[in-house]
Amino acid sequence: MKHVHFTLAALAAAVLFGCQEADLTPPSIALVANGSLAPGEAEAWAGTPLNVTIELTDNEELGSVRIDLHDAAGHSHDGEEAELILFSGAEDWALLETSNLAGSQRLLTKSYDIPGHIRGMWDLVVDLTDAEGNEAETAYLQVHVENDSIPLFVVPYTTEPVWSAGSSVALAGDLTDADGLLSGVARLRDHDGTLITEQNIPLSEGDLAADLSLVSFNIPTDAGGEELEVELEATDLAGQTCLTSFHVEIE
Repeated sequence: MKHVHFTLAALAAAVLFGCQEADLTPPSIALVANGSLAPGEAEAWAGTPLNVTIELTDNEELGSVRIDLHDAAGHSHDGEEAELILFSGAEDWALLETSNLAGSQRLLTKSYDIPGHIRGMWDLVVDLTDAEGNEAETAYLQVHVENDSIPLFVVPYTTEPVWSAGSSVALAGDLTDADGLLSGVARLRDHDGTLITEQNIPLSEGDLAADLSLVSFNIPTDAGGEELEVELEATDLAGQTCLTSFHVEIE
């Protein structure tokens, strides 16, 4: 009789356990970089650390976290149209980290060294899942890296400009440097990187500024429907170089 009572009790426990609801509650992320809380924009300087704090929580058990840092060119994470952003050394600063977690709460503190030759806007994106596979809302920060030691190109385009095949197009914008400019060059490249033409940006050694409108390109007549690249490079008297580029749609 005792055996029967034990069997019934075990059966009741099994039924009760089977009726428990699955964990459907997603985890959460609180992301801070250089004092700025996601979502938002964090300010940073080339040659200094980007200090990141990530607080991860779940009602039961954390699963895995993914940290992705990449340049912001050509895409958007908030559904808006991607803006044209000029970079220097964008390809030299990126990271992707994934790790498994344990427990219901975790605080990550990280410090990423920013190279001294870069400038522009980067995306810092953190994704998190719990042990049941529930996904947290992505935490996202734009990291604006400033640099006052390398030459600075400024152009007025907010999106990729549209130029006409067979036309002659003058650039727009300025080149500046506080140490004085040594040289500058503008190049027009095909979609595969092939050099179409190259021109020196008119300046005298030691100039603090140069006018990009003094450079013009003859767009090939057969380039309609293609995307070309304008590459800009400058070196100052201190030996610091900025290499940047943007794309142009040809109609």
